[in-house]
Amino acid sequence: MIKWPIIHLALIVLFFHALVVIDIIKKKGKVKTFWILLSSIPIFGPIAYLSSANYNNKEASGKDIFFLILLYALLIEIVTAPLRMVSFMACSVVTFILFFIFINIVLRKYASKLKSSYILIACLLGCSTLILPIHIVDFSQTLISLPDFLFHLLGIVMGYLFYKSNRFFRVITLTFSLASCLFLYFKGYEMWVHKLNFNTFTGTVADDGKVYDLTFQTSAGDTLSLTNFKGKYLLLDCWYTYCGYCYMAMPKVQKLYDTYREDDRVSIASIHSYMKLGSLEKFYNEKKDEDYTTGSKILRERQFTFPCFAIDKENPILKEMGIKGYPTVLIFDRQSRLIFRGSIENAAKRIEQLLKESEK
Repeated sequence: MIKWPIIHLALIVLFFHALVVIDIIKKKGKVKTFWILLSSIPIFGPIAYLSSANYNNKEASGKDIFFLILLYALLIEIVTAPLRMVSFMACSVVTFILFFIFINIVLRKYASKLKSSYILIACLLGCSTLILPIHIVDFSQTLISLPDFLFHLLGIVMGYLFYKSNRFFRVITLTFSLASCLFLYFKGYEMWVHKLNFNTFTGTVADDGKVYDLTFQTSAGDTLSLTNFKGKYLLLDCWYTYCGYCYMAMPKVQKLYDTYREDDRVSIASIHSYMKLGSLEKFYNEKKDEDYTTGSKILRERQFTFPCFAIDKENPILKEMGIKGYPTVLIFDRQSRLIFRGSIENAAKRIEQLLKESEK
């Protein structure tokens, strides 16, 4: 089945190509024949228009300039799009800078022929033409790239404000832009992904003192609850059998366990969410049921030594505690209250912080 973004992209290309061909044909006699011929090829249509418009810039109308700016902004989006495969942070920052510079260039060049507000609208439309409809149609599935898109728009707006401001406010605009780029690249995007995965920006959970009725089994079949760990911090790495990212995180869990295994102020363990036969057959074509011993067997085969508890993956307490996906690390305080939900990297930092605070 052809995916919506591909159909959307094709329609946008054909739409702009049709406009380009019509506009260039209207200018026949003013535009070189080469550009008219080149415009008949969909991919080169916008390039033909841009080149013909530049060639005939002195006679360009306000409509021509508006469309020219829109196409340039669209091309910036297309050219920088492959950066998302490398890093959303890099794409966001690079495109922010390009749009900041771009709108200042076009404002200086065309402000005498087109209102600055129209130039701003043309830039925003060009930036949004490809991406905004995809976010509207499939909002929940495209949330991960939402900051990237918003940052592109911010680059245009900040560039516009820079052009319209006096010297003092230009310094403020540049400072804000630089601070925004640095924050997004080094911290902001990581916080956004953490929010999507764990519903917290930093891992901190505020449950107003709520103690969850969480019970789980040991590999021997004994039942434990949070009250068994009261008086110490408890870190639980939640995972399930068919989670590749869970296995990738396990060496870090092992390292954390080795660091604190002799520290009676904290307990480090994992909790395996085992699946019943119905779910296994439906999603993984497996014919064998899982039980409370499955997780421990897997860990021993992989030579991990941290304790492994077990819980039914369909147990509603997991969703109640905010577990949306795996792996998810939970930390409970000495009163068995949930205080952290997030990644193992942030959990390690939080445990270190908590133990340092307990020494004071």
